[in-house]
Amino acid sequence: MTPLLQTSMMFPTADLPSSDLFRYVPEHLTVSERINLSHERAKAIGLRYKLTIDDVLQPTQKFWNMYRDYAVTLDGAAVALFSIQLNLAAGTLAPFVKQRPELQSLLDDMLTFRVSAQFLLTELGHGLDAPHLETSAVMQTDGSFIIHTPNARAAKFMPPTLPFGGVPRVGILFARLAVRGEDRGIRPFIVPLNDGKSMCKGITARELPTRVGSRSFGHALTYFDNVRLAPSALLGSPQKVDDERAHFLKMIWRVGIGSLSLTSTVPAVLKLAAYITATYSKRRCVTGPRNQLIPIISFRTQQIPILHAMAQGFVLDSFYQQATKWFSEISPDNVDERNAIAAIVKATMIGHWRRTGCTLADRCGAQGMFDCNQITSLEMELRGAAIAEGDVLVLALRLVPELLLNRYSVPCSQDPNSLLSQHERGLSEEMMSIFKNSGEHHRGDFFNRMLLPRCLPLVEAIGQRMALEATVEAGVPEPLVRLYEIGAVGTDLGWYNEHGLITRSDFLGKEDTALSDVYSHLQDYLDMMDIAPYAVAAITSDASWEKFEDSLKVHKGNAAYSPLPSEMQFSARL
Repeated sequence: MTPLLQTSMMFPTADLPSSDLFRYVPEHLTVSERINLSHERAKAIGLRYKLTIDDVLQPTQKFWNMYRDYAVTLDGAAVALFSIQLNLAAGTLAPFVKQRPELQSLLDDMLTFRVSAQFLLTELGHGLDAPHLETSAVMQTDGSFIIHTPNARAAKFMPPTLPFGGVPRVGILFARLAVRGEDRGIRPFIVPLNDGKSMCKGITARELPTRVGSRSFGHALTYFDNVRLAPSALLGSPQKVDDERAHFLKMIWRVGIGSLSLTSTVPAVLKLAAYITATYSKRRCVTGPRNQLIPIISFRTQQIPILHAMAQGFVLDSFYQQATKWFSEISPDNVDERNAIAAIVKATMIGHWRRTGCTLADRCGAQGMFDCNQITSLEMELRGAAIAEGDVLVLALRLVPELLLNRYSVPCSQDPNSLLSQHERGLSEEMMSIFKNSGEHHRGDFFNRMLLPRCLPLVEAIGQRMALEATVEAGVPEPLVRLYEIGAVGTDLGWYNEHGLITRSDFLGKEDTALSDVYSHLQDYLDMMDIAPYAVAAITSDASWEKFEDSLKVHKGNAAYSPLPSEMQFSARL
C-alpha cells in the first residue's frame, strides 16, 4: 500500500518563500499596498496549480492538495483570496458552463487570475442565517434584474470588493429573486464590481479595518443601489422551485468544500509552528548551575507542546486526505452528508490548534509575539478560518441533532474497542439518552441548555477517532500515532477517569513514554516534514536573525539630555 504521506518537495511552491514576492513585508507598507501584495501572492500560488474546470468540479486531488501546500503558511490573506476565487466563485460558476458555453471565458479568467472573483453571500444582519438574506433581485419586464440593498443590515459583509489588485473584480452575488411580485427564493447572479480602479455605478464599498493580527485583505461592506443586470447575469432558471432549502444548499455547495479545504491549512500550520519553536528552542540557551549553556529544548515543558503539535500535524494531514476521499465518494446531490464530513474535520482540526498550536508562541517568549516569527500571525489567521465558511461551533450545533435524529450517518469506527472509539460512543449514547428522555423537540429549551453545549465535544470526539484511524493507510510513524492518541485522551481525561478506562497516573505515564519516544527521533521527524523552506521566521537561525536585524530601521543622534538637576549630578559624581 502506498503511503499518503507527502513532503513539500511534491509541492510546486517550494521556491516561493525565498522569492522577492514572499519576503518579509516591512510594516511601513500602506494598507492598500499590502492588499495588492496579497493579491499578487494569491495569484502566484494559484497559478502554480493550473486548475482546470474538471479540477474544480470534481474536485480532483490537485485541487485538494493546493490547501495542503505549505505555502498556505506564508500569507493568510493570499490563502483566503485564492480560496474564494478558485473554490467559491469559480466552483459556483463552473456547473453552468456546459449549458452556457459563453460563460467559459469568464471561468477561464477566474482560473488564470485575469479577474479577481468574489463570493457575496453573507450579509451584516444575516451571517449563518443566509437563507433569510435581504438583498433583492427584481426581474423586469424585459428579463433584466434590479439588484438593491434595502437596508443597512442587508449589506454584503466581508467579501473584498474594493478596487485593489490591479484587475477587474467580479462577484457571484446571492440575492432574493422576485418575479412579478412573487418571492422565488435565493439565486446567484454574476455582478461586475469594479474595473480594478473604481467601483461600478450604483455599487458602494466601505473599507473595513484590517482584522487584528492578520494580513490586510480588503474586507468591505458592499451596497447595491438599484443596479441593473442583464438577463444573462442569473445563474440558473428564474422558475419557482419545489424545495427552496434543497435548492439553496445546492447553490452554495462550494461552502462545504471551502469549510473542508480551508481548514486543511491547520496541519501545515501545526507542522510549521512546531518546526519554528523546536529550531528556536535548540538555539536558545539558559545558564545552568555550573555556568554551562543548556538549550531550552531539553526541558520537558518546552518539549510537550512542540511534540504534540508535530504529532497532530502528521495525523491531521492524513485525516484530511482520508476525508477528501470520503467527500468525493459522496454524491454532490447529498449536500448534508458532505457538510457533515466538512464539519467534523473542521471541528477536530480547530480544536487541536486551539489547545496546542496557540501555546507554541508562548514557548518562544517575547520573540513569539512578533509577526516576523510567523506563529502568532498564523494563530490570528486561523481564528478567521474557524469562522470562514461556517463558524465551527455552529456547524457542530447543526450536525449533532441530525445525527441524533438518524437523518444521516458518518463513517463508523474500524476498532470499536479503541479508547477514542469508546469515548465517541459514550458521548453519543449520553447525548441520545438525554435527548430521548427530554420529551422535547430538538429546538426546545431543554435541548438548548443541556445538549447544545455538548455538541462540539461530541463532534471533536468523532473526528479524533477518525483521524487516528486515518493514520493506518497514511503510514504515519507509530510513535507519532501513540502521542496523538494519548493527547486526544487528554482533551477529556475526566470522562476516561469516570468510566474506568485510564487513571490520571496511567495517563501521565503513557504521555511521558510517548513524548520520550517522539523526542528521541525529533530531528528525523523535523526533516520528514520538509518544511524548512517555508520557515521564514527570523528566530530559526543566527543567519536569519542577523538578516532581520540588519533590516530594522536605525535611530542615532548626538542629543544631550539631563533628567536630574545639576547639583544632584555633581553629588553623584562625588
